[in-house]
Amino acid sequence: MDVSPLLQRYLDSCLAEVPRWMSRVANEALQALHAPTTRSALRELPVRPRDDAEQALRHNHPLWARRVGELLASRWRAELEAAPPDAGATLSPRPVWSAEALTLVDEAEAEENIELLRAVQLVDHAAELELHDLQARSATLRGQDAVRKTSNLLRPDLLVRAVWDASEVLGLGAPARKALMRACGEPLAQALKQAVIDAGRRLADWGVGQAAWKASSTPAARRVAPPNSGYDLTRPGALDSLRSRLTTRHANIDGATRAGPMDEADSLQQLDRNLVHVLARRPLGVDGADRLMARLPFLEAAGRNDDDREIMLLVAHLSGAVLDDALLPLPVRTVLARLQSPLLRVALREPRVLEDHSHPIWQMMIRLASHTAGFQDDDDPRLCKLLDEVGELFTRLQASTPAIAVQAQALAALDALLVGELDTERHEAAAPIAKLQAAARRATLIEALRRQVRLELHDATSPWRIEGTTPASASGAVVLDDTLQHFLTGPWAEALAHALINDGEHADTTRGLLAVVPELLASLAPARNDDDRRRLVAAVPGLVQRLQQGMARIATPPSQRDAVLAALMARHTELLRPIGSAVAPALTPEEIVRQMREEELPDGNAPRVPAGDSMFDIATLDTVPAALMPETPMPGARGWLQHLAVGTWCRLVARGDWTVARVLWVDEAREHWLLSDAELGLTHGLTRRALERLAVGGLAAPLEERNLIERAVDTLMAPPRSRDTTLR
Repeated sequence: MDVSPLLQRYLDSCLAEVPRWMSRVANEALQALHAPTTRSALRELPVRPRDDAEQALRHNHPLWARRVGELLASRWRAELEAAPPDAGATLSPRPVWSAEALTLVDEAEAEENIELLRAVQLVDHAAELELHDLQARSATLRGQDAVRKTSNLLRPDLLVRAVWDASEVLGLGAPARKALMRACGEPLAQALKQAVIDAGRRLADWGVGQAAWKASSTPAARRVAPPNSGYDLTRPGALDSLRSRLTTRHANIDGATRAGPMDEADSLQQLDRNLVHVLARRPLGVDGADRLMARLPFLEAAGRNDDDREIMLLVAHLSGAVLDDALLPLPVRTVLARLQSPLLRVALREPRVLEDHSHPIWQMMIRLASHTAGFQDDDDPRLCKLLDEVGELFTRLQASTPAIAVQAQALAALDALLVGELDTERHEAAAPIAKLQAAARRATLIEALRRQVRLELHDATSPWRIEGTTPASASGAVVLDDTLQHFLTGPWAEALAHALINDGEHADTTRGLLAVVPELLASLAPARNDDDRRRLVAAVPGLVQRLQQGMARIATPPSQRDAVLAALMARHTELLRPIGSAVAPALTPEEIVRQMREEELPDGNAPRVPAGDSMFDIATLDTVPAALMPETPMPGARGWLQHLAVGTWCRLVARGDWTVARVLWVDEAREHWLLSDAELGLTHGLTRRALERLAVGGLAAPLEERNLIERAVDTLMAPPRSRDTTLR
């Protein structure tokens, strides 16, 4: 899109300030790295990463600052080009998702997001009021009719991400980048607060006012919800038992009698006609005057007996709680209001409605609410199209006979609409899904190759091997050090998978790489005579060449490559020594057992190194606000993931900040997940371990802890405030 001169002037002024506040950040970070005892987040890190970060920052901080400016400029430009000219005034177009835009988040990347969240929260807390003001002025500057989450181009998550990504130019490894980010946390928060203040002051001086804040039902990381009452809605008759808890506001109406068995059908028809007459005076809606509760006196007058009036009171309260549910977008509540009339009419006719929460009328409410709970923008085209179709369905239901069969058909029609909406989004995300499918196939292949390599290593390094009719002997066992073993069972499996996927199983290069492990193990077997040593000398050059080819395929870091080749050379050199030159004698079984018994066990008090290749340790993130980082792992986090289904909305940390997304696709092994963001056009690809890591740390959880009707019941069970009816 074309950028207005005033907006361009604003962007240029912000970019001009980057070297100044980055210089402040670099200077204070250097002081923190030089004296880490002043920061608890730095004290626990090893010395080497802190020293590496300090040296790189001392010599290259201008390069870092320049890169931050470049990233901000490019990302602002991309964001402005993606927005329609009248952003906020009309429906946003559906974006086209591309595979290139998808990044698969593994466990280390997930913990990187956690680290970024620390810095983002520091900025948020330091400049909360200033960010609120700048967001409103930025909306005016960009021509938006309402303030939105993305109105502000100086958002903390965008700025912190740019600072992190720019640190790549310093050439630091992951531990050193972690140390750098922790050293930058507090000075970055203060520097960005000042940058936000200066930006807001410039806009005010230029006469840019604040846009109006739009009432929003956007789901945040933590939503206010009624406390869990513990009421078991799945118990038969659970809803019906609520009637006895409601204190009716009116005494029995004189002349009301219980219908006899002979005129039950006629009385039901007459009651339904009276209800339709009362409800038709004005369409039901979300506003207080358009709800069942506002018409309760007229409805009760049409009731046949006390049972009818108790049902009317209960339905009025439940529907009111549903329409007040804070988790739902306002347009969804407007559509749900159309179910007030069918709910009341069927509740008076079908006793099962209050006996079973799985009745179609309740399930329509629950499923529509769960499907739409995560949409953040009331004008989201996905939401608008769906609600238009659902609204037509509910309007037809209002005019139909209040019977369970009719509502069961409506529920089936609603399910078809919900599945269709999800299928449409999944079809549009075909490119990132295909990329994840390829990643899933690659991961499966790598794991199979690793198992095969482990079996080969186990067989070759076993101290007791049976060869033909020869008795078990330890003389043929291969000695393999930790460096070679780790490489062959880790990165080398990735090199083999790369060759199989890209070159094919029958390619010469693939066959050559597949033969490396057995040939390498054969080369490490003890030499028995001069012929063995001559064969080894002849085989080593070709073996090393293929090893280097495989390493190049997966871009093995030079340090790891050199360590592997050095370990291999050391072992080959040892094997090429003439027979009788300082060769350790073979041990008998009795000697091996004696050595095992005499071996000293490691000190039980020694610090244990946690398993895995994670870059960050969640337990060390002591500056994350308590609300965002619980002291203990979330109970049942892995259990929740086991039952996480496609279509479920979640809240999780992605790109360094909280976001709301729903599961769009998962592979059969449940190892790769694609989540579509509530914000249009964004997707998140995560491995199972990454999602698990976030969930255990309390940074990924279901958006809906309880369904819509459970929350409505909890609202009724809560202590009364301003209601004129109470639950006892």
